[in-house]
Order: sequence, then C-alpha cells, then structure tokens
Amino acid sequence: MIHNYTEVVVQRFLPEVLKEYAKNNPGTCTCIRCQEDIMALALNQLPPHYVVSDEGTIYTKVNFDQIGGKAQVIAAITNAIKQVAANPRHDKSRP
Repeated sequence: MIHNYTEVVVQRFLPEVLKEYAKNNPGTCTCIRCQEDIMALALNQLPPHYVVSDEGTIYTKVNFDQIGGKAQVIAAITNAIKQVAANPRHDKSRP
C-alpha cells in the first residue's frame, strides 16, 4: 500500500513539539481540530516521500535521518502551530 512517509513523521513528532510549544506559550490550543490543522499546514510545507514497501520505508527513514529531515519537520510543525494559534478555526475561549 502506498503512503506518504512524511505524514508518518509529522504524526510522530506533532504531540511532542506541540506539548513543548504549549509549555512555553500558555493558552495554545491542543484540541483535535487544531492538531489536524497544524498537521495539514506542516505537511503542505514539506515535500512528500511516498513509499510502497517496508524496504522503501527503511530507506526513506535512513535518508530522513541523514539529511536533517527531522529538523525540517520540527520547523514546519512549529511554524504551523504559530499559524493555527494565531488563527484557530474555533472560538479562542474554547478549552
């Protein structure tokens, strides 16, 4: 089955990056809707890496680790968090 490895990486790092950002920026919404908006924005900033096999996933993971892919993903997630925090698609007073 074909899937975008970049999506897997963003999903893996989003909770940790969002938790750290929210710790330093009280009031940052972490609801599911905001998380999905953050993920969509981050993925739109990153190049896709489609794989269709376990071997392709391993190869892509190794390349991601070697070429600074993690840092690029974390930066994209952080930028997306800032965008969503500034313009949430729900009432800002919502918990």
